[in-house]
Amino acid sequence: MADGVWAAIVVPGSGALGNASIIDLGDSTVVVDTFSLPQAAVLLKEAAEKLTGKPVQYVVNTHYHGDHHYGNQAFTDSQIISTDLTREFLSKEGTPPTEAWQDGLQQVITTLEKGRQTAPDYRLQTAFANEIADKKALLAAVPDIRRVTASVTFFDKMMIHGRARTATVLTFGGGHTESDAMVYVEDAGVFIAGDLVLSRTHPAMLSGSPENWLGIVERIGRELEFSKLIPGHGEVTDRSSLGEMIHYLTAIPEYARQAAASGETEAYWLAGGIPEPFAEWEMSHVFGWNFRWLYQQYKQGEGVK
Repeated sequence: MADGVWAAIVVPGSGALGNASIIDLGDSTVVVDTFSLPQAAVLLKEAAEKLTGKPVQYVVNTHYHGDHHYGNQAFTDSQIISTDLTREFLSKEGTPPTEAWQDGLQQVITTLEKGRQTAPDYRLQTAFANEIADKKALLAAVPDIRRVTASVTFFDKMMIHGRARTATVLTFGGGHTESDAMVYVEDAGVFIAGDLVLSRTHPAMLSGSPENWLGIVERIGRELEFSKLIPGHGEVTDRSSLGEMIHYLTAIPEYARQAAASGETEAYWLAGGIPEPFAEWEMSHVFGWNFRWLYQQYKQGEGVK
């Protein structure tokens, strides 16, 4: 991405699921997010040490979703950093018993397989197939996963100073989840967004606040200067993805609101496909999850916050 900054972009369906990043501070190394699989995190750690020539001293988790922190256990000699709320959530939630976790994943896989079988086009079939492959890889890894939460937390902003550069870890609150962190490498012009900004990829909206999320992305655009962006999912991108995310977070809730007010069913609207210009985005199966969640909230008169 820039001198001393790398993006680790996952292969769809490989099981790693969420992107990661590597930052060379000059005398120490920072890794941002650690994939969904411990074995993938081992490869990430090896790559970070090879690229920077030094051990990983810090790991930043952008939020509490497993595809961004299940690999923490590979970084036993590193300080894990997250927001206060992310650590609180993970500490309170705890790791589910292995058998219950595997049973739940198997049920998810069965549901995804039904979706794949009824998907009307190749893009949607591929999205389901990748999600199924990711979940099967996680299912196999469950017995070996040990949840490792942050040893260092911050409230709104912290600076990690190195000999060559500083990485700024910050949060503007919760949008994608209750609490989302970002990493800004100002001198390199690189912004690491976690799942707050994706690259032409449908964002999962079910665990956050679309309204707050929209405000956060708009604030990023106003306050941070960068030319390159590492998203939580999708290929590396630039500032143009801010506008695309703002459009999605505005247009899709409005689409669901109109659908809920129309008197027609969820199935009727979903049969019409994904509205443009989002029909060509990756992880297209996520649109159905988002639409159903939004539709039900509007149908129940709760709105979306």
